[in-house]
Amino acid sequence: MLQRFELSHAVRSIPERILYFAELWTGGMFLQDEAYVYMRERLNPFASGLLFVTLVGVVIAVADIAGAFVNYFTAPSLDAVRNIILTHLQAMPFYESMGPLSQRAFEASFNRMWALFEPMFIRYPNTQTQVTQLLFGLIFTPLGLVFSWLYFGALAHWMARKWNREISWGEMLGPLALAMAPQLLNALKLFPAGSVIFWVVYLWFFACATNAIRVTYRTTLANAFRAAFFPVLASFVLVALLIVGVLLWFVMRGGQ
Repeated sequence: MLQRFELSHAVRSIPERILYFAELWTGGMFLQDEAYVYMRERLNPFASGLLFVTLVGVVIAVADIAGAFVNYFTAPSLDAVRNIILTHLQAMPFYESMGPLSQRAFEASFNRMWALFEPMFIRYPNTQTQVTQLLFGLIFTPLGLVFSWLYFGALAHWMARKWNREISWGEMLGPLALAMAPQLLNALKLFPAGSVIFWVVYLWFFACATNAIRVTYRTTLANAFRAAFFPVLASFVLVALLIVGVLLWFVMRGGQ
């Protein structure tokens, strides 16, 4: 499937490069062994995996930026929403039964509550800080995915290498990069109200990572599951230790 896009070919057009990435992505998403074997047998699996993970991160960041623009131009005016809500409240019997002073007090309370909850209805950055954070996503989103890929790969390789000591960490990272394919579902934020549940993405990633380990180390599904679960377990332990450490620090400071 993917051999016609080998880097040894002289020149690849942009459509061919997009198709190459799309085929790798679909192969990773839908657990196609051929795609995982292809990444394992690349001349430099680490470099190929790094490029794939970085591209996934960049696409997600670009989708975040484009989604912010879409929401900005399609979201209804918050002032109009506020006025509609207030108008309907004022048309209710309880409001009409109030005296002028009570009505003014109600409107003042409504304005305070609206000012408090208005930011929850804004689906696009409306401050300089938020815009800066959105643009920095072009850097930090790929970096975050790369760090997760390397961290997960290091711990999974430490666990799985006993089943096939001929496989290096770098060889394992190539197929494991395809396990990051479900992260691209986060690009659905490009569309208004588009989102994806975190656990759906993570469980899909876990299934892909298990398949990558199975294919890479030529081991059983049970062994691959154990190796994939080890980084998850290690993360829970680290978080628990961090929480305990912070609590102990506060207790010790409180006792001084």
